[in-house]
Amino acid sequence: TGPTGSGKSTSLYAFLQILNQDAVNVVTLEDPVEYFVQGVNQSQVVPEIGYTFASWLRSILRQDPDVIMVGEVRDNETAELAVHSALTGHLVLSTLHTNNAVGTIPRLVDLGVQRFLIPATLNIIVAQRLARRLCNECKRLIEPTPEQVKIIEISLKELPSEFSKTLSIQKPYRLYEPVGCDACKGKGFFGRIGLYEVLRMTPELEHVILSGESEAEVLVEAKRQGMITLRQEAVLHLLNGVIPFTEVVRETY
Repeated sequence: TGPTGSGKSTSLYAFLQILNQDAVNVVTLEDPVEYFVQGVNQSQVVPEIGYTFASWLRSILRQDPDVIMVGEVRDNETAELAVHSALTGHLVLSTLHTNNAVGTIPRLVDLGVQRFLIPATLNIIVAQRLARRLCNECKRLIEPTPEQVKIIEISLKELPSEFSKTLSIQKPYRLYEPVGCDACKGKGFFGRIGLYEVLRMTPELEHVILSGESEAEVLVEAKRQGMITLRQEAVLHLLNGVIPFTEVVRETY
């Protein structure tokens, strides 16, 4: 999940490359086909003739696929058919537009998926963003403001205890800002880095979802089980001097 331009398609293709083996029948429907992958049966939607995500999903099961990649779940019919495909033993990969990983649950409910089917068919949710990486040749060390320190410490405090024990973060915090040089063509940035929030389905999380709890309650349970949020991931990159504070605020909530 993630907004347009967050790298969702690139991640999907990376997963397909891993799953693409001689004994595995991988089929995709995309809008449009962005990369051609040898050994994968790829097709593109053509709404003008009624060839949509939903109509394709209804017929694709006859081809006995092992892995199904749906470019995007956009409507009720596509969501229900994707869930049905997962229920019948197929590995289904797809994308949604939500703010975070936990937001996928209410989004699927909003699309008409019955709540009791979500834990049975959902294995993992990955929310992602692309943050601009600081140029190592010209980035400049700065002293964080009190407000920045407050945001950093809130994020660090909520990290899973097992993960926090492995960190060696020293104070005062060392932050960097972009400057601009010949190496980065005056932009202060050179390339981008992925920020990821991974939510795995567990029996405890399944209980919370089936109980009809709010998105906030699902988030609390996900954090209790060790999920690192997009904001926390961004703060860790910030403290490692990879991204500036402006990217933390711009890409995470």
